[in-house]
Amino acid sequence: MRVMSYLVSAVVALSLTSATNVALAKANVAKEAISIELSAYKVLINQKGEVSVTSVTQAKPNDVIEYRAKYTNNTTKPVKGLLATLPIPADTQFLAKSSPAQAQASTDGVNFAAMPLKRKVGTQTVNIPLPEYRALRWTIAEIPAGQSVTVTAQTRVNSLAAAETK
Repeated sequence: MRVMSYLVSAVVALSLTSATNVALAKANVAKEAISIELSAYKVLINQKGEVSVTSVTQAKPNDVIEYRAKYTNNTTKPVKGLLATLPIPADTQFLAKSSPAQAQASTDGVNFAAMPLKRKVGTQTVNIPLPEYRALRWTIAEIPAGQSVTVTAQTRVNSLAAAETK
């Protein structure tokens, strides 16, 4: 059975933008205004239906992985209008479980819209299948000085059969 070890390394391309804090970020070149800590957890459900998570660096097909990106404001002033983006790694499928709930999604990592994503097929508007989602983005109104905000998304590692057909 193939083991996938891309969990954390595949998501290191986290993007971070803030329309109102570009000057603040430039002023703090020596110390990052916002730091990002990424972690991955395997989601486990026991026989009683209780959910737990355990830190993970490798995954197998069909494992459910929860990615968490913790954004910390390292400044003495609030950071406002932060766009926190969490890519959905290749060979995984978004499970429509994220926090905070108001995430936008993207199929290309550039153009974001409210979920469920939709597209025109002929004369009909249809939902875009979850396997096509490649990134999530949240608008964080404000992170107070010295505080953190965490965003999360759950994915399932594609099965070997699905991965081999790509």
